[in-house]
Amino acid sequence: MREPLVAIVGEPNVGKSTLLNRVVEARVALTSDVAGTTRDRFYAPASWNGIDFTLIDTAGIILDQRDELEINVQKQVEVALQEADLILYVIDGKEDPETLDRNILLKLRKKKKDALLVINKIDSPKKFAEIAGNYAFTGLKNIFPISSVAGNGVGDMLDAVTKNLEEKGFQKIVKDPSQVSVSLVGKPNVGKSSIFNKIIGEERVVVSSMPGTTRNVIDTDLVYKDKKIKFLDTAGLKRKDKNQALPDIYATFQTIRALHQSDICILVIDASVGITQQDQKIAGQIVDAGKGLIIVANKIDLLSDKEKLKLKDNLPDFFEFLWWAPAVPVSAKTGSGIPEILDFILQIEETRHKTIDPEKLTAFFHAKAKQREPQRMRDERVPKVYSLHQVSINPPVFLMMVNEPSAISLQFRKFVQNSIVKELGFWGTPVILKLEAKRGNPRYNEIMSAEDAKESARELRAKEEAEIDLDDDKE
Repeated sequence: MREPLVAIVGEPNVGKSTLLNRVVEARVALTSDVAGTTRDRFYAPASWNGIDFTLIDTAGIILDQRDELEINVQKQVEVALQEADLILYVIDGKEDPETLDRNILLKLRKKKKDALLVINKIDSPKKFAEIAGNYAFTGLKNIFPISSVAGNGVGDMLDAVTKNLEEKGFQKIVKDPSQVSVSLVGKPNVGKSSIFNKIIGEERVVVSSMPGTTRNVIDTDLVYKDKKIKFLDTAGLKRKDKNQALPDIYATFQTIRALHQSDICILVIDASVGITQQDQKIAGQIVDAGKGLIIVANKIDLLSDKEKLKLKDNLPDFFEFLWWAPAVPVSAKTGSGIPEILDFILQIEETRHKTIDPEKLTAFFHAKAKQREPQRMRDERVPKVYSLHQVSINPPVFLMMVNEPSAISLQFRKFVQNSIVKELGFWGTPVILKLEAKRGNPRYNEIMSAEDAKESARELRAKEEAEIDLDDDKE
């Protein structure tokens, strides 16, 4: 049974990304008071009442597109609406109900899909009952006033979401613990399907030198050294293109979905072309999703010995943040390197399920804290660290108790995180480090991703990329 998709849609700046962050209890989507901050679909796993589902955050709906950029952005919204099993239509509760765009309501009705009306930015629970009645004219039966910032009403909304999904036949997906899911991802025409065919030992996938041959995700099961592995061959992830055709957008949608449902990703790069910025972006998506990772440099048979050495030397420079991931030179044509890929899959799967003895972890943490004490921040906050606990597996998640998360420097966080990988043996998978204030200071709760603890830097980079894209479109 597949995991259901729930799309969050609405006009710009109504709080869609804030709602997603509230549901998944982490700042994973970029938020801003500036309308239009979200321009692409953003995926995040969520769970409520025992039902797992994927949330899709989308750009604001603009029916009257003024330029090619807006046209392309609305294509992304259209794909999300088409693929969703349930729609959350978010509106700004501070606006007059009469200003609601009837054309958007008409657009949603034409989809003939269940939709919940979510009235956001309602900070007072006392107003909930009276506000809901003001929107009866929409024809939507399920109306939920909420505050994404404070969390008021979100639980009731999620109860309705899971009830709707259950009525559609979706249930909690119980994964076979003996099986590992592996997706092959990368740019178009790097040889993913050729590697896929070589691994499973048959011509299951159409292979062509024309980029974009694979449109849909194709999967097959394999047993290797008594381990069940489900392989998913995906479409190539292309660079952003304002003229991207709908079939390509749908293919990208399916690829990202497969990536998030996998345990381990095989990032295939074309060794004959070299490492590109797009390769780096795809790698970042894998790490942000918390997936195990194997870098595969395909078409190694096309390189001279000197070029092979150059590629090996360049990998650390281009993938500096992936120092913990194995890199395998492969030739899909000859089959060299394929056994190494399979062996690494088994090793990483075992690593992602590893648990560290609490006493050993405590001794390790105290030794690290003594070796390198956290430095005082510029604003003179005094950092204190108390303990480290492993709270989850697949991916491995660790919780560090501190006096105040914002007082702990990024350098110390990375030091602890890197030490966990190196000294406790978590190679091949991102390690997630959570910071939580000791009891008595509950308002602080911060999550650091394995790729980069600098959340603010990620947000700045996302904004800069958006600005660059806008400049490109103007040109």
